[in-house]
Amino acid sequence: MLQRLALIGALAFASVGCLVNVSTVSNPDRYFDEARRAANAVAGQEGPARELRVLVYDADERKLVRVEIPLGLVRRLARDGEFDWDFDDHDFCSSGGRGCAEARKRLRKFRGRDLDKLPLGPLVEVTEDDGERVLVYLR
Repeated sequence: MLQRLALIGALAFASVGCLVNVSTVSNPDRYFDEARRAANAVAGQEGPARELRVLVYDADERKLVRVEIPLGLVRRLARDGEFDWDFDDHDFCSSGGRGCAEARKRLRKFRGRDLDKLPLGPLVEVTEDDGERVLVYLR
């Protein structure tokens, strides 16, 4: 999963209006709390969404990656099928951490073009047993 998100981050970095921020932190709680508050503030509201936001923490390397991608870019990638995900159970949530079952259900056959149909707010939040964390939401 981190490889796919890294690819998205690289594409975002190469595009105008995208934000990719990588930092080293020992405790990502405040960043996830802040992102969760921002996601919950718009939760359930009708779109259209303006951007997809992704927050990823790699506990082994203590790296926090924040990506903000304009939905226009996501739509362009979705048109070509490059934003379609087809995960199996070994691609992410291998430890069965908190939120894994819901994430698997939502992302197993995710198609980027479906983002326009989703309400604003949190899409997926996962915390792995090894400390790896992911939060994905629409704003």
